[in-house]
Amino acid sequence: MQLFTMQQLQSGLSQKEQALSRPSPGRLRSWRLFFESALALRDLLDAEMQEAVGIPMRWYDVLVHLEESPEGIPMKALAERILYSKSGLTRVIDRMEEAGLVRRVRPENDRRSILVVPTAKGAETMEEARRHHRDGINRHFAQHLTQADVKALTRALDKVSAHARPLRPGRIRG
Repeated sequence: MQLFTMQQLQSGLSQKEQALSRPSPGRLRSWRLFFESALALRDLLDAEMQEAVGIPMRWYDVLVHLEESPEGIPMKALAERILYSKSGLTRVIDRMEEAGLVRRVRPENDRRSILVVPTAKGAETMEEARRHHRDGINRHFAQHLTQADVKALTRALDKVSAHARPLRPGRIRG
């Protein structure tokens, strides 16, 4: 134990600093490329979605979840499912309601909760948005990868997702 403490003192690192992990340069480069690419693609796809369909990706995220539950989703459950930040979700739903994409409904059996339900216009917008979104995914992501790249990337991200999913319950689906 004294030898370990002496080594720490000699290296000039605190116990807390010693306990932190240090990814290798290769792993750091991989992380950096993943993170930069993910953020760049998110921004690019959002800009294209707004230009082509007139909605931001955050609205698309909401519409995807509503499509899975056309009878509606309670606001609290929707906040847990969306991939984007749940901060300001009420304002997002306000704007989507103003645009005619969703409506709020109070269930007769539970007057305390509010369901968010897609409208016909919301379903139509979802279909148009999906076509543009998938085209963007293909142009900016998929077509730049070989089938071997896709398999390797999927295998690697499955591992990361398996670790991250339990840390962010309700937000990442298997």
